[in-house]
Amino acid sequence: MAKILVSQAELDRIFKRMSNDFETLNKRQQSFAIREIGKVRGEIAEMLAEYSDDDGTIKRRRLSRILRELDVIERSIRERGEITLETIIEESAEWTARRIARGTGITLSQSAFDRVNENVINYVIRRFGEDGLVLSDRIWGLSGEIRDELSTVIRRSIIRGDSINSMIPQIRRVYENETWKIRRLARTESLTAFRAATGYNAAEYGVMWLQFHEGDDRSDACVRLAEIDKHGQGKGVYKPTDTEIWNPHPNCTSWVSYVLDERWL
Repeated sequence: MAKILVSQAELDRIFKRMSNDFETLNKRQQSFAIREIGKVRGEIAEMLAEYSDDDGTIKRRRLSRILRELDVIERSIRERGEITLETIIEESAEWTARRIARGTGITLSQSAFDRVNENVINYVIRRFGEDGLVLSDRIWGLSGEIRDELSTVIRRSIIRGDSINSMIPQIRRVYENETWKIRRLARTESLTAFRAATGYNAAEYGVMWLQFHEGDDRSDACVRLAEIDKHGQGKGVYKPTDTEIWNPHPNCTSWVSYVLDERWL
């Protein structure tokens, strides 16, 4: 373990600054997720154009075929969602490891760096949330909800004889109405990866304890975790492997810092 010649207050400031900087990264990640999953709108427009007549309308007898095509669209949303979220999780893990190394002066070997990232990705992808679901389940749920809304809009528009030019804005609204779910998913999974990466890096460094800090919204879940003295080391002090501090609740902005060890001074 390399020496960290700082006080606990300074160490906390390093991790708090890192948490603030990560929020900036996460905002870009949310935009990336919305943009990537939103590319499916182009696929929908192309599909509708294939079934439309010269006047831009679609005959009712083609409705059942179009609705079956939405199964393909739903699959595309799932695939894009899984690839996008895994990309965000991996980026979050790597960013955290680099920032911890820069802030504390401690670096991992390449093999340890790769091991930490793999552990973070596996944890976030496979963890069961309070809803009893893993990440792929949440993406499937989101894609199914978008598909159902699209089905309603397209069915209604074709029955009314609307042109595809009038359908496209309605399809855009369906997607815009669902963006808050994409944003929450990207935010929750990325922040979970951030805290998990801090824990896995701590374990690799030989750090014994982490201090849990409440998020900006001071949620009940975070307040409880900050008040618990689980290991007799003080309130809010946990082992790096205590996974309850990695994802207290969706959209959680809590953060953790290393507890300074006298061996490092």
